[in-house]
Amino acid sequence: MKEQDHIDSILNSLDGIQKAEARPFMHTRVMARLREESNFWTRAGSVIAKPAVAVCCLVTILTLNIYLIVDGNNKQQTETVTTAGTESDILQNENFILASNTSYDFNK
Repeated sequence: MKEQDHIDSILNSLDGIQKAEARPFMHTRVMARLREESNFWTRAGSVIAKPAVAVCCLVTILTLNIYLIVDGNNKQQTETVTTAGTESDILQNENFILASNTSYDFNK
């Protein structure tokens, strides 16, 4: 008997339903919004505001940052310092000028 009373109370809860009514001037507001002028910035803002676009931009930026960090580390590791092994290696470029001016007196 309890089950039947429960079902009846659920069915009777719909007895007081009335038709929904819109707020005053709702139609005017909706029509004004539909006729709203759309320029470049409103369209661009609506596209950028979409979650899919925002996620794609975020993933692209993160991927680019990770690539640049990893690529920078690889370049630093591949750079090697060369040391001069013989006197002819030492006397190259700027050092050759200094070595050829050995007779110059630095105490002047």
